[in-house]
Amino acid sequence: MTIPAGTLVPRDARDFGSYQLIAKLATGGMAEIFLARPSGRGHQDVLVLKRILPHLAEDDHFVTMFRDEAELASNLVHKNVCQVHAFGEFAGTWFIAMEYLHGVPLSRMMTRLSKANKMLDLRMVAGIIVQACEGLHSAHEAKASDGHLLGVVHRDVSPPNIMVCADGTVKVLDFGIAKARGANSRTRTGTVKGKNAYMSPEQILGKPLDRRSDVFALAIVMYEMLAIKRLFHRDSDFLTFKAITEEPIPDIRERRPDLPAGMRAALVQAMARDPNGRFESAQAFANAIRNSVATLGGPASSNDLARLLFTDFGDEMAARDEILKAADEPAPPSPPPRTTSQIVQLQRPTPPPPPPLPPAARSGELGESPRQPRPPTSQMPAVPSMIIQQPGTGRMELVTPPPELPAGVIDLSANVPVDTWMANPDTDLLRGHRMRGIRNVAIGIAVLGILLAGGVFAFQVASGGDEDTKSKPVAAAPDAGVKRAPPPPPDAGISKDDILAISRFGYITITASQKTTIFVDGKNIGETPMTRLPLAPGPKKIKAVGPKKKMVKEFTTTILGGQDAEAIDIVW
Repeated sequence: MTIPAGTLVPRDARDFGSYQLIAKLATGGMAEIFLARPSGRGHQDVLVLKRILPHLAEDDHFVTMFRDEAELASNLVHKNVCQVHAFGEFAGTWFIAMEYLHGVPLSRMMTRLSKANKMLDLRMVAGIIVQACEGLHSAHEAKASDGHLLGVVHRDVSPPNIMVCADGTVKVLDFGIAKARGANSRTRTGTVKGKNAYMSPEQILGKPLDRRSDVFALAIVMYEMLAIKRLFHRDSDFLTFKAITEEPIPDIRERRPDLPAGMRAALVQAMARDPNGRFESAQAFANAIRNSVATLGGPASSNDLARLLFTDFGDEMAARDEILKAADEPAPPSPPPRTTSQIVQLQRPTPPPPPPLPPAARSGELGESPRQPRPPTSQMPAVPSMIIQQPGTGRMELVTPPPELPAGVIDLSANVPVDTWMANPDTDLLRGHRMRGIRNVAIGIAVLGILLAGGVFAFQVASGGDEDTKSKPVAAAPDAGVKRAPPPPPDAGISKDDILAISRFGYITITASQKTTIFVDGKNIGETPMTRLPLAPGPKKIKAVGPKKKMVKEFTTTILGGQDAEAIDIVW
């Protein structure tokens, strides 16, 4: 049964092994995310269940990568890393059960700030980045049972994978494409994993990666938090890769003249294109940030970040509270054990084992970390923590918090938005890049017009002399007021063919005016909306089945590796 994102799961479809699915939070390119609860427990703890998409369940590489994520997460125990409780297989579908994070993704925060023309206080930026550094450093320092470093590299550090929780804790999540020494899955030849605009140069070029690649990615996140503007994202993958590897990086002081010199120096070092020029570890990056804001009072504390959420993002938190209310009803009794059960035991390298989860159908027991109680919204003092930049004045002023949602409004889809900062149709994040392109075209046309006028004038002067006198034509002197641009230097960087050669999948986005079921080459992929659905390159037959299965539309498209196919918008 296909359930649209942002809706409660029907009661007759809630049973999933020893878990009860409560609401579907989101659908990504690899898995779907549910709010869930273990069945038959005496308390009402909720968790998040990540379930691999049906059309990827038959791909051994994806399944192995999904299992690697769970096995790796079992070795990562830190307050700034999202904890995994169990993983396993039920009814042919692999899943991961992890802690529920009550908070707001950094991508959602940045999208709202961009729309409102607001900027974050420097201490808030430092507080979030320092905690993210702590989480990454713990992952980088994780060791195997033999005592050797696992060599973990996250490879997908980006705003959607950083969560600011209600108690002010910052969590790094989604180690779905992280790499560790001895992992079962191997990166297929010629493939690059991660969100394009947050990759390091060495990741784009397919070179060996270490922890310094994550430092570069986190520095991009920090730059965008300070500027509330995308740094490397362009209109195509090729232009994005070229911006990361070759184009000059704009000085952050153009957007934040109030930035301390030490904070800028730390950011510049972390974004060095040569890994040898960066900080050796995320911990060193964090220490540099701490020192840079020491005179401002140090990085924002957890209490400061908690106030930030409940003051400036109170409506976001209220929407998430509504989701949790749906989980307050008593859970049904646990179903009898299934005959298909397969228990996968994993060892967690830390403290004394907490109370075990109930036996899950074909699930692995990883233990459960203690959950922190959520602070009530009503008890959090309202302290304005945002600043807004007034256009044309350069002044920063405190602003009042936005109003909360009206009582009774439930916005389930707001809980885990799919990459709103990455691709938001209402936020013109590429405006600067497009305006520069328009300006360059205008300058080119003006120069061409001047040259053409000069040529016509020279021709008229030459033909106005004695017609009987034959002389050699004299070239018109160049206009001293016009500076001709030198020819562009040959591209010494990576070519488009090189970039496309390292892409195994292409992408397509499908939307519809009403709920629509999508089939690709006869396989049921799921329901709209689908954002950047990964598909193998080649021609594809897409069938759309409309409401009540009475209307059908068919499309044919070609998927190219590493590129986004033309989006399909279905109107019923």
